[in-house]
Order: sequence, then C-alpha cells, then structure tokens
Amino acid sequence: METIVKTLLFFHVSSGFISLVLFWLPVFLKKGGKGHRNTGKAYVFFMWIVVISATLLSLKNVIIGKYFMACFLGFIALITANPLWYGMAILKKDKVKSSLRGRLIYEVVVLLFSIGLLALGFQGIWAGNDANVLLFVFGGLGLTSILNIMKLRKTAPEKTDRIKDHMVGLLTSGIAAYTAFFVFGAYTWVEQYLPGMWGVLPWVAPGLIGGLGINYGVKYFRKKGMIKDRLKTVQTTS
Repeated sequence: METIVKTLLFFHVSSGFISLVLFWLPVFLKKGGKGHRNTGKAYVFFMWIVVISATLLSLKNVIIGKYFMACFLGFIALITANPLWYGMAILKKDKVKSSLRGRLIYEVVVLLFSIGLLALGFQGIWAGNDANVLLFVFGGLGLTSILNIMKLRKTAPEKTDRIKDHMVGLLTSGIAAYTAFFVFGAYTWVEQYLPGMWGVLPWVAPGLIGGLGINYGVKYFRKKGMIKDRLKTVQTTS
C-alpha cells in the first residue's frame, strides 16, 4: 500500500509540475499553430495524470479516515476534470451535442458534491466544532454550477461558440491546477507567510486572477477577430 501511494504521489507531483509549466506555452503561442496544438495536447495529457492520481489519492484518504482531505482533493479533481475534458471535446464539430450533454452531467455532479461540502460544514458547527472555512468556500463555489446548468439547458448546439468554450475550459483547468499547487504543494510556505485567515487566500486568489484573465482574453480575441479565423484552422488540423 505504501509503495502504491508513493508511486501515485510521484506521478501526481511530477506531472503537476510539468503541467504548470506547459500551461503557459499554448497561451502565448500562435493560436491554431503546430506549437500551440502540440504543447496544448501535452498539457492536457499530463493534467489527466494529475486528475486521475488525485482521484486515487482521494480514495486512499477515505480508506484511512481522512475525510476532509479526501473531500478537498476529490473536489479539486472534479472541478479540474470538468473543464479539461469539455475544453477539448467541444473542438470536435460532430460531437458538440454530446459534449454539451456531458458537461451538463458534470455540472450536476459538481453541484451535488458542493451541497455535500456545505452539509459537512454545517454539521461541524452543529456538533460544536470550529467552522471549517474551506468547506463553505468550496461549497459556495460549487453552487455556481446552478447557473451553468440553467445556461446549458438553454444552449443550442449550433449556436455554441466552440473556440471560446475551448479557451475558457483549458484556462479554467489551469486555474484549478495553480490553486492545488499553492494549497497543497506550497503548504509550508503558505502556513509560514500567510497565517490564520490569510491562509484562505491561496484557495481563492488563482480563481479571482484567472477569472479576470479569462474575461480579458475572450474580449481581446474577439476584438482582434481571431476566434472566428482560428476556428477553421482547428477544424482542419485537429
């Protein structure tokens, strides 16, 4: 068991580090170009290793009774897998309808998971324990899936902006990756320099900064007229 866990940790940490570096290459390389596509595929490959290993490690935490850690790690794996899968699946023109349906299922699962996190948080308070802020932070974050579910139910496949969804999906997966890094990988540094309530900052900062970055990026490519132009490039080369 110990050997298996160490092996999972090795693949999880090493693939996570590689993903954090690879994330920036397709961001700055020419959209639709060979470099963009190859580095993007490499990023997705290593991110799936991260997601799968995180899921297995989360199950390990359940087995040994570390339920809170299992919840956090499992939730991060879930919210990373969702945009990671959808961001690539939506590029296939003949799979738009099934991609939207798959994302809808993902969003429902995220919503149910977030409700579970909130329930655990309130249960702790009712039991007289100190409130775990992160349970409410992530539980509240997951509730935003309600908006996504409502939007997806009204989204017509033929009107889907596939390139925008691709960009938002992959960038969102990167936000989740950096959140996990600052919270788990840089835990010692965070604990030393961000004591007390400030320790919550690494959990929310990547999302806030990344959200602003995604909003700016979408507007930038729309303004430049590159999203529509690059759509043809992706269709012919993917």
